[in-house]
Amino acid sequence: MNTLTSTKIIVENEELEFREWNFEKDHENVSALLEIVFEKELESKGLSIKNIFNEYKSMLPFLKFLSIFNKNFKHILDGYVIENEEGNIVSSVNVGYAMGDKYEVAMVATHPDYRRRGLARKLVTKAVNHAKNLGAKMCVLEVLDINEPAYKLYRSLGFVHYDSITRQKLDHEKLATINSIEIPDRYHLKEMKRNKKTNQARFDLDKRVTPKEVQRFRPIERSKYHKSLIIKIIRPFAKLVLRIKLSSWTIHHDNKLVGTIYVNVSRKEGTPHRVDLMIDPEHTERLAEPMLTYALEFTEKNLTTEQKIIVEFRISEENQIAACKKHGFVEVEAMHLLGLKFE
Repeated sequence: MNTLTSTKIIVENEELEFREWNFEKDHENVSALLEIVFEKELESKGLSIKNIFNEYKSMLPFLKFLSIFNKNFKHILDGYVIENEEGNIVSSVNVGYAMGDKYEVAMVATHPDYRRRGLARKLVTKAVNHAKNLGAKMCVLEVLDINEPAYKLYRSLGFVHYDSITRQKLDHEKLATINSIEIPDRYHLKEMKRNKKTNQARFDLDKRVTPKEVQRFRPIERSKYHKSLIIKIIRPFAKLVLRIKLSSWTIHHDNKLVGTIYVNVSRKEGTPHRVDLMIDPEHTERLAEPMLTYALEFTEKNLTTEQKIIVEFRISEENQIAACKKHGFVEVEAMHLLGLKFE
């Protein structure tokens, strides 16, 4: 946001300032608020808001460069805050470009001393209208399944519940005890090669994996698997800035792609390692555990920081849940995904 605007609002006889946020100016104060509001969630996942915001800061030159080709990249870090009379940020929201015609609402947080005053409703409403004014066709957001007040708020604003996911963690100490289970016969695992044929196969796999009702709000975009030349150029630099090691593999059955494995080994304190699996529904029972253990064994061999390992998948993925439980993962959080389409 270039031109900052602010208004005064009176809430329970206290004058508060409602304004656009400036990421470079406000990130430390917003970070402090988020650390208070999401203390337990951050601790359980081994995350640091300060580290996350530092990553955002390091990506600003790339975002500015990308905005030359797509103006929406100017709006990845848009947001609003509410300040009290002492100048402390007591409530915040981020509304950022999320590719295609979609924006994501995130970082909805209100200090405990200021809850139940309607601040979150004001911020989310403003964020949604901001995205709509920028040409968004929809907004999406996540909410903890146990956060009933927030869930009711979003539903009252028109958001539709279209999916639910579970995030699970494994302490790095347990990696040494995990033995890789052999990939079954007639399945072939190999390092991923990103070419036109593989990209199309991954796109087709994602379409098979993602339920139709979910695709209404999270359509599988071809651009996700067919990167522009600009993205291809800056990706290696982004990896260096973010200090990540990303490795990936494909699994075929009778020459058909039925699974992918992505392992993101973090090289920064406060940033967990990530494992992402995508498995064809017809093969998940046979592949869930072998794919998971292969990814974990690779992670253990390539550790440079002692961070937690995070996996994420739909709560309907019973085979992945069973495989994670068997190998010591515990659930960090379950999230409801909600979306709002604009007419």
